[in-house]
Amino acid sequence: MKMFNLQKNIDIAAAVNFDKVIDALNEKRDGDCNKGTFGTLCCVCGSYGMAGAAMMCGSAAVTAGAGLVKMLIPESIYPICASNLWENVFVVLPASSEGTLRADDIEQIVSQANASTAAVIGCGMKVTDDTKAICEALIKKCERPIILDADGLNCISSHTDILKERTAQTIITPHPGEMSRLCGTTVKDIQQDRQGAAEAFAKEHGCIVVLKGVGTVITDGSDTFINPTGNGSLAKGGSGDVLAGLIGALVCQGIKPLDAAAAGVYLHGFAADECVDKIAMSCVTARDIITAVKYIM
Repeated sequence: MKMFNLQKNIDIAAAVNFDKVIDALNEKRDGDCNKGTFGTLCCVCGSYGMAGAAMMCGSAAVTAGAGLVKMLIPESIYPICASNLWENVFVVLPASSEGTLRADDIEQIVSQANASTAAVIGCGMKVTDDTKAICEALIKKCERPIILDADGLNCISSHTDILKERTAQTIITPHPGEMSRLCGTTVKDIQQDRQGAAEAFAKEHGCIVVLKGVGTVITDGSDTFINPTGNGSLAKGGSGDVLAGLIGALVCQGIKPLDAAAAGVYLHGFAADECVDKIAMSCVTARDIITAVKYIM
């Protein structure tokens, strides 16, 4: 199995051994365990027209072993989510006029996140005044690890200093476009020095950066990994939502956030590599990635 490529000045001991991470998770299930043993992931995701993003995240998290996956979604997408996510539980909240979660429910949303082991925020959430307020409140008040993805990142792109207020660990998962907005620069600038951009942002904001793309960069500003797995089949809607769910599930099961981010990226890419052995690259879907994860873990 391919291992992570290590960058300059990184001790080989810092490398994530994917086999050991997965074996440790599976060994836990051989003893006295229950769903509480493997944590609760709170997914603050989805909006009208973007139910699929929430479902990809929630389905991936269940598949990757989270003990319980709790979906905080607007009522506008509840019927389609509930009919497709049989193993998840739902906290259904009133929808805004735009079909999103409402700022009026911030207190309940924060409470649900703090009652969980970790939270994924942003998949298919949309960027509105309501969702901006929700993301800001969660970043300031959630005491659990957060995986901040997609519109969760876009909601704070004009004031990223808010990340510095976090006391618990934060993992952000931008693609180059989202990273350029966070850094106030261009995609071209980000792509010219992907490692440098990710490391600088991680150091300044005290977070873990997963800069997606060919050779995904995973860094906390000190230790850095460049992922060797994956292929062009991941260049499709839903892939990022799956990754956020995978990472969230690993964090919930007790994997340290940096290791969870690195192992989640590796697993995501490895699943894509397995898919293209059997399916034409252009035909691989996010759901195919989730299915492949079952046979890797």
